[in-house]
Amino acid sequence: MDSWFETFCQELVIRRSLERTGQALVLAREDFGVVLQVAADWSVVPAAALAEGLGPRWVGLVRAAVMPLVEADPATGTEWQPGAAAGYRARPDAVEGVVTDVLVVDLTDTARGSGQWVLPYRADDSGVSFAAAVRAGECADGVLALGALDPRDPGRIPAPDGSGLLSRARARLTLDLGGAQLGVQRAVDADGDGFAYATEPYATQLREAGIDPVELVTLDL
Repeated sequence: MDSWFETFCQELVIRRSLERTGQALVLAREDFGVVLQVAADWSVVPAAALAEGLGPRWVGLVRAAVMPLVEADPATGTEWQPGAAAGYRARPDAVEGVVTDVLVVDLTDTARGSGQWVLPYRADDSGVSFAAAVRAGECADGVLALGALDPRDPGRIPAPDGSGLLSRARARLTLDLGGAQLGVQRAVDADGDGFAYATEPYATQLREAGIDPVELVTLDL
């Protein structure tokens, strides 16, 4: 996993809990990205159109999970069954070191390839700490398909008044603002959530261009 995106995933856990839906679709560049959380029906989110408009370097499906650290379930003495690790973690008599919270990330990176990664983390009163990400397998086909889409050329975006083409800089803002607004609105309509993030100084440009009402989180990565 690319170190930049791993850091972003850590920030995602710290700044916005995944507990509401358990998973998030991330479309990210180094300077801008959109995070969408939807409980069940992902078809309500126009993911392909967003990927074409935003031109992300990273496309990731990030979901919170609980992973066992020992071979057998202490509650039963047998192999872990699906969902048993999360059940064990919720027990009042759960023992430290038996299971751990993780992010499971299906990720495609246009610069470095793709895969599935497990990123262990621990959250307590002192904050959130992370272990190194471990590759666990191949990336999900749906994420691969989104990462393989050709991005729209910002040099060929027509002006709304029909006067010609927007400048590349203005077209980039238009595509990013429109993608954030559309993606988050569709997620909210499906009883989910979403927000945009940006690094400085691009966050200033987005705010001046009208990122509201989409929440814009500024990350120092």
